[in-house]
Amino acid sequence: MDRKKYKKKRTVIDKVILLKKNSIVMGGHLSHLEREEHPEKLDASCGPIRGNIYRHADKIVDGYLGIRYAQPPIGELRFKKPVPVDVWSDTKDCTKYGPRCPQSGAFPEMINFQKEDIPDEANCLTLNVFAPRWKSEEFGNKRPVMVYVHGGGFELSASRDYCDYSVSGALPLKDVVMVTVNYRVGILGFFSTGDQVCPGNFGLWDQTLALKWVQKHIASFGGDPNNVTVLGQSAGGVSVDLLSLSPHSRDLFQKVIPMSGNALCEFACRNSKNQAKACLEYIRHIGYTGSNDSQEILNWLKNKPIEEIDKMRGFELPVTGYFIYQPNLDGDFLPKPLDELRKEAPQKSMMVGVAEHEGLFFSLTGDSRPAKEILKDMIEISYKRDTGEKCEETRKKVYDYYTKGVDEGDETKMKERLVDFLGDSIFNGGAISTAQASLKYGNNVWFYVFDYVNPSGFGDLAQIMPFVAPTHCTDLRYILGEGLYSPFKPDETDWKMIDKMTTMYSNFAKYGNPNGKGSAEWEPYSLDHPERHYRIAYPVGEMREEYHKGRWKFLKEIRDNNKILEEVVYGRV
Repeated sequence: MDRKKYKKKRTVIDKVILLKKNSIVMGGHLSHLEREEHPEKLDASCGPIRGNIYRHADKIVDGYLGIRYAQPPIGELRFKKPVPVDVWSDTKDCTKYGPRCPQSGAFPEMINFQKEDIPDEANCLTLNVFAPRWKSEEFGNKRPVMVYVHGGGFELSASRDYCDYSVSGALPLKDVVMVTVNYRVGILGFFSTGDQVCPGNFGLWDQTLALKWVQKHIASFGGDPNNVTVLGQSAGGVSVDLLSLSPHSRDLFQKVIPMSGNALCEFACRNSKNQAKACLEYIRHIGYTGSNDSQEILNWLKNKPIEEIDKMRGFELPVTGYFIYQPNLDGDFLPKPLDELRKEAPQKSMMVGVAEHEGLFFSLTGDSRPAKEILKDMIEISYKRDTGEKCEETRKKVYDYYTKGVDEGDETKMKERLVDFLGDSIFNGGAISTAQASLKYGNNVWFYVFDYVNPSGFGDLAQIMPFVAPTHCTDLRYILGEGLYSPFKPDETDWKMIDKMTTMYSNFAKYGNPNGKGSAEWEPYSLDHPERHYRIAYPVGEMREEYHKGRWKFLKEIRDNNKILEEVVYGRV
């Protein structure tokens, strides 16, 4: 690239979403309560542990935080598959969350995701268990298990970002055992040389090992290893869908809930060549001057401290997408194109969906440019040359579609169209595609759109939002009790929504049906009405015929001509 042109061109980091510093302030609905340390140990099959007591009126949930499930992924195990930890004999203190994996990549810088806790690469592979103490009349000592995989664009976050008292006071109160998981993110979790020297997908292998831990040890906590539901949101939603497809993980659970992210989202998965290209150009950006030999690259990278290998400023991603680090078709964890893997996978019940205005979160901006320019930039990032030779034609077609009938000088309307494009291109297209593909191969599918918001729930962010509406992560408040945008202080309606959401989600975990027993309000997904879905709302939900104002027809046309999706999903080169 011409150097003068490069200096004038804004990088991905400079031109994508930049939230105000410290604008994301997490806080759960029960953060004000104090946990108690349990006076007695639990002789679990993984080894003796001592945890916490969480009191909720007449119910008690026992919580065990920071349980190690893998050996430290450092030294010879850095950039390798995780190795299970040995059973221990001394009592482990499991009263506090384990440390997060060091974060790296574009997303942490985009949203100024800063935490006071200190990351610890060696000790980051832990999980947490929240187990109801009361006797279950329905399940005895074999309660259904729900395993949550956090999001964060594969580059940030950890289970510790969810208030433990709040997590204990959500789904576990509905008679299920809850597990939340840490895994490697960023360069440590998804760096790849595109071959077996360093194939990447280490974060997915971490999640798989955590599921194997659940199979082996969850009975010690009153959970049923034969009734496991895996749920995740955003990149966590992508993860759990990929876990349902991989031959290494798909037999470790029975039901899956990909929320606002799934394997068919356009940010979900690259081919190995593109992932290697992104990673190689990045390490050259931070100082690597050697050859393209994979072993030489790994040797250079292997012993460098994280501070020396996380320098994003000025780096422009050479392939389509927002982030460097993503899953890829590595020939091992994902040995075949995704549609072929879905066809081969054992049938599962799936609950899949999105929030009503997913793109709103990604339009929160400190960028003072007109929405027209931002929209053009987002479209360019989304459709680079690797999506097809006619990418410039595609960009024009997409821009014209989303701005049809709108005065480009009308900032309010243009911002609304920007929100529509971001939601559609990042999440909405993948969600309906996943529902259709899963149903095609005989899975039971429950398709939804989450459409509830407390207008006061965004804190200071409301001042820079184009409009206030349910968006990316809003639903997590009512499933896990975590605020994300601002401390979550539920009003009376919020409390009712927490009860409604945790009931639906736990019903699905228990019975494979969010309605539970004796209700049919939410109808199963059917290809006879491909846009029909359940609108999750308050006070009542409803079945709705049109999916995101019918934009799916246009989205499908664009997706069907996307070379990346054609290769990753169907193997067509």
